[in-house]
Amino acid sequence: MKESQKSMIMYYVQDEKKKIQMEVLGMSMSITTKHLKPSDLNTQVGALVGLKNITPLDLSQVEKAPAIFYMPEIIIFSGIPNKMLDEFLFSYKKVGLTPTKLKAVITPKNVNWTLYQLIRELSSERAQIEGMARLSTDKRLSEAKKERE
Repeated sequence: MKESQKSMIMYYVQDEKKKIQMEVLGMSMSITTKHLKPSDLNTQVGALVGLKNITPLDLSQVEKAPAIFYMPEIIIFSGIPNKMLDEFLFSYKKVGLTPTKLKAVITPKNVNWTLYQLIRELSSERAQIEGMARLSTDKRLSEAKKERE
């Protein structure tokens, strides 16, 4: 990814109030925002952010989004310095926006993925994290139960 990334936050939310809050938050920090649409699912993430030098995918070789696919809420950060990213996330929480489980930063690896591929990968990672958290909680509950017996 030799081309410099423009600072941008791409997101998908269905709630109109949250959409407006995301736009206002981006504007208040001078960050370009872009609302994603289900029609973007088979488009490369790099193309969505406006990068020109990405390698086009052979879409016949890539898994496409099913015709009926529930697009989850997602936030994708591109070209945003860490300090600004921290400020955005702090402000996001401070204004009371409901948490968005799927978040990503564009990397040299995922820039060529389609939005659908990125959502699948993030969803898989999220399921693993939640599964580990459940196992940890179950283990603590089991240990606590044994201590009481």
